Amino acid sequence: MATTEVRSSERILNQALELFSTKGYDATSVREICEAANITKPTLYHFYGSKEGVYRALVEGALDGFRQRLESQIRGSGSPTERLRRVARGYFEIAREHREFMRFLFGLIHNPPSSAPRTDFPSYYEGVVGLISQVVEDGVADRTFTPGPIELRMLVFMGALGEAVCGFLIVGRPDLTPELADTLVETILRGWFPLPNDAP
Repeated sequence: MATTEVRSSERILNQALELFSTKGYDATSVREICEAANITKPTLYHFYGSKEGVYRALVEGALDGFRQRLESQIRGSGSPTERLRRVARGYFEIAREHREFMRFLFGLIHNPPSSAPRTDFPSYYEGVVGLISQVVEDGVADRTFTPGPIELRMLVFMGALGEAVCGFLIVGRPDLTPELADTLVETILRGWFPLPNDAP
């Protein structure tokens, strides 16, 4: 794809995100997206086919990218603790880099399903939790962590990350630094490590 085409396609997505975030998907027209992106309707249709196509490229493209990023963080080398630390750092990094998109995404998740084209958020979330669960199970298998209820552990881990991101999006704090990610993970994992007298 030529550089000018890439710029046009990215401009469409950026302007659509701003409009969808402020007005909502249903209330945003193709004309408004085109005017904001300074392109013609045929250009939008060439790249995305329709307003729904813009939405799917924006939402599902980003979700696929986030998942691939998570998979690379999880499948890299390192102990289970190091891999979970990378997950938390990556999650915070995404929220910092894509703050407006994250606001939009949270809105989609909490709004009525009829307010935008259907996206299977439950399956996506379960897939992400499944990937992170595997790291914890690997840690139990190699005795980094003590055995424990994986559903409860995921509730604590994902809940802590999610609450930090929500606070950042709503009131601008906490600051989602790598140091906070590391401290959060270390605080959670402290309850999962074997006690000294439990060592084999």
